[in-house]
Amino acid sequence: MGMFAGVMRKELGGKGQEIYEAFVYERLARAWEFKVMPMVDNFSWLKLGGIGERALTGRALWEPLGSTRSFLGFDQLMFLPAQVARMPLGDGKGTNTRQVIGPGAKKPLVVETPIILAAMDRSSVAKEPKLALDRAATAVGTAANSGETGFWPEERRVASKYIVQYNRAHWNNTPEQLALADMVEVKVGQAAHGSVPWVLPENYLSGELADFLDATRTKDGKLEARMPARFEEIKEPGDFRKLVDRLRGESGGAPIGLKMAAGDIEADLQVALDAGFDAVTLDGGQGGTGYGPEVTINNFGVPTLYAIPRARRFLDSHRSGLTLIATGGLRDSGDFLKALALGADVVAVGEAALTALMYPSWTRVPAWVNPMNLVFLGGKYVDQFDAAQGAQAVANFIKASTDELTMAAQTLGKNDVLAVNRDDLVALTEEVAAVTGVKLAYERHPGSAARVSPERAVRSEVVEPRSAVH
Repeated sequence: MGMFAGVMRKELGGKGQEIYEAFVYERLARAWEFKVMPMVDNFSWLKLGGIGERALTGRALWEPLGSTRSFLGFDQLMFLPAQVARMPLGDGKGTNTRQVIGPGAKKPLVVETPIILAAMDRSSVAKEPKLALDRAATAVGTAANSGETGFWPEERRVASKYIVQYNRAHWNNTPEQLALADMVEVKVGQAAHGSVPWVLPENYLSGELADFLDATRTKDGKLEARMPARFEEIKEPGDFRKLVDRLRGESGGAPIGLKMAAGDIEADLQVALDAGFDAVTLDGGQGGTGYGPEVTINNFGVPTLYAIPRARRFLDSHRSGLTLIATGGLRDSGDFLKALALGADVVAVGEAALTALMYPSWTRVPAWVNPMNLVFLGGKYVDQFDAAQGAQAVANFIKASTDELTMAAQTLGKNDVLAVNRDDLVALTEEVAAVTGVKLAYERHPGSAARVSPERAVRSEVVEPRSAVH
């Protein structure tokens, strides 16, 4: 404002400032000319666009990726370096990163890093980017995941360690295909979807994919493939036991996992234990999707920071050896290590891996175009995606992140990444301490207790500490 007023003074003399101020004040008095909805509480350009899309189409709004909300995350947790009272690991001392998924299974899945790839299916990710993800996982000795629409035959040949999702539509879930799995993951739901049924429309169904997904014709002749809300064979929670036993036999003894949104965590984990699952993938509220309802993406699922400690406390209280895989909103090695410290045994990365996958080809799309068009099925720039560079980039990302986990563990005095625990952390706020059971980084100043609400004080008192080593 000052610069323009100066120009007005120079051009119009002493009256310039007065004229300019009168103009501004007159405009401000007519706020209806410039005050727009995104300036209003609980509004944004995305919400405005969402309302407009619903208004134009009369249909539920579907969109890609994870939640646009800001949840309580891992930023308010900090690690305590070992220096004097605790010593860092000496030079030349190795740090283990290998992890075993489903140690009680006949054929456990061994990965060289606690970072695996989250499920990304071929109804979301185009074929060449999907194969690039598989190659990246092989390069670093970790596992790729088919997602819920089965897998291309080439994927199993490319991926050395492969998790096959057993899905509600039974796409590509024949005994012959399950026998190829290094782990079978029963997907009942995910944070971004819950268990909402969905339809893959004709414009996404190429001839090859249509055959794989048993696509059918609608009354008006259009081709579609449908994912139901539930497994036909699961009528009640007790039926999961029969399913686990069958899948264990068909897979030749591979670990059987359960993929679910973080919801009624303790009750759902009890069913998982009763059914004999070897692993559970817990998808926190930030978990993404290739395509899902906006209402579930932004309003369903317990956020990851809340979910991991709850799951770990429950599993420890039952002395369970079930492998806990955490996913949803985990972006870098700091997030990964904090998730492991809070109780996860393995972390699964999706959107971070997709970012790495696209990154070398990013400049091949116009600046105003979403770069997801390079890798998503039906994307306008899939033909510009460099598969070799993408595979190398994802492998580099996982390798660098694993190296950072090793560096951090050594600085904490640990010779195993999985030995890092919540005693190595402090919380910067009372809320995070209450949610996670991690000790506060400070002692409350004398006299400050009166400023703490009774509700928060009670909440802080009821947190039960988890044993240091999980």
